[in-house]
Amino acid sequence: MEICGMELRQLRYFVEVASALHYGRAAEKLCVSQPALSQQIQLLESELGVELFDHQQRTRQRRVVLTEAGSAFLAEAQQLLHLSRQAVENVRRVGSQQKTVELGYYQLLRPDRLVGIVQRFNQSFPDVQFHLHELPTFRAVQEALVAGRIELGLTMLPLLHPELAARPFGQGGLAVALPAAHPLAGLPEVPLEALAHEKWVEISRPLHPVYEEIEHLCQQAGFSRRGAIVQEVSSLELLSNLVRLGLGVAFVPSFFDLSTVPGVVARPLRVVGSENVLLTQCVAYLAERPAPLLQALVALV
Repeated sequence: MEICGMELRQLRYFVEVASALHYGRAAEKLCVSQPALSQQIQLLESELGVELFDHQQRTRQRRVVLTEAGSAFLAEAQQLLHLSRQAVENVRRVGSQQKTVELGYYQLLRPDRLVGIVQRFNQSFPDVQFHLHELPTFRAVQEALVAGRIELGLTMLPLLHPELAARPFGQGGLAVALPAAHPLAGLPEVPLEALAHEKWVEISRPLHPVYEEIEHLCQQAGFSRRGAIVQEVSSLELLSNLVRLGLGVAFVPSFFDLSTVPGVVARPLRVVGSENVLLTQCVAYLAERPAPLLQALVALV
């Protein structure tokens, strides 16, 4: 959260140093390094346009002393932090009146990522029940949000409906899904150029988040997949099963979990001379007036 360019974190750092009058003890209590703490205090002073601590005293006598402006600001900063804590508690109290949340996610989302998000939700809102809905594609998650079947969705960018808003929580590049017996399956990484003569299974273009970006990446590596895509499908489950049967190989996001698909391995893609395609995971929701609990959950992500 920012207030006129200031972050609440910077206010907490300032209040802790002002209370301890010692950077080392304040850094230890805040669980940050002393250089990082000093940098944030300097950024806060730059934003305010005044010195909060007497820099000459610290340089010459190794003492931490508040300036007159710092003393005046301390009371204001403490009040702002109190108000922010009160606001969080109010949101949680209002949000806790909602007892269930319908949470959708797409197949092949890594289980540890899903568990981590749900665990964080449960820690902050132990009285709320989360009903999980597995959906076949990232697009299906967004469609379920628009249809009102779920309230929060773990999906991927881009958002395909103007009614939705999102907050990113993870990024990754492309990996290659291969049959376990494929000659490239034993490599720790698969060079993009080594895939020039492969047959491909692909998610159909209307459902694909980065179809054109992948084509451009392949062209930069000196080949085109035009004519080599033997099957386009509508779900990741079908895609992985066709790879298992040996119909072709496939590009998948590196954060997909293929460990539960027998006969298929995923290997990181090595791209030389250009950047890998970037894919972004996000939590999405209906943008128009989300309930207080949903706002709080999105902020946690």
